[in-house]
Amino acid sequence: MIEQIKSPRFIVLSLLVLFAACTRALPLFIPHIWNFTAIGALAIFAGSQFKDNRFAFAIPLAAMTISDVFIGYGFDLTVYIGFTVMVACGVLIRDHITPTSITLSSIVGTLAFYLITNFAYLYSPYLYTHNLTGIVTSYVMALPFLRNMLIGDMMYGLVLFGGFYFIKKRYPALAVA
Repeated sequence: MIEQIKSPRFIVLSLLVLFAACTRALPLFIPHIWNFTAIGALAIFAGSQFKDNRFAFAIPLAAMTISDVFIGYGFDLTVYIGFTVMVACGVLIRDHITPTSITLSSIVGTLAFYLITNFAYLYSPYLYTHNLTGIVTSYVMALPFLRNMLIGDMMYGLVLFGGFYFIKKRYPALAVA
């Protein structure tokens, strides 16, 4: 396991994940569209690229935790559950990474995150009534965030997967898992 951590592939993948996690801080420095970050794309990317499931889940969750500490968002179990589901979407495409599988994984992961987090927020005592109207209102109010997250996941996914593809072409040693 130590050899795996010392490998150039592991180091490059970890740096890409950490870089993507830093996009969560963009709203602090420049105006941007909420939920338009690389967080979902990095979850799918990490799930698909780290061959060891321990790292596939631990590295992006650690990056998210570290960014939460520095940005001050705080820990939200529901968000982490949704994020973990997105990592699992990446794990599912690990052996057949194609533009189609990346796109489908991004759509499914983003929708799962949306469904999980907004259903959980229904139970907040301050936001919505605890009935069918509250559920519908919760999901409808979150549609702009879903759109932004999906667009962000697609664009940042292109950067992460495409960037790593071209890096592997330039440095073939990184292609070896």
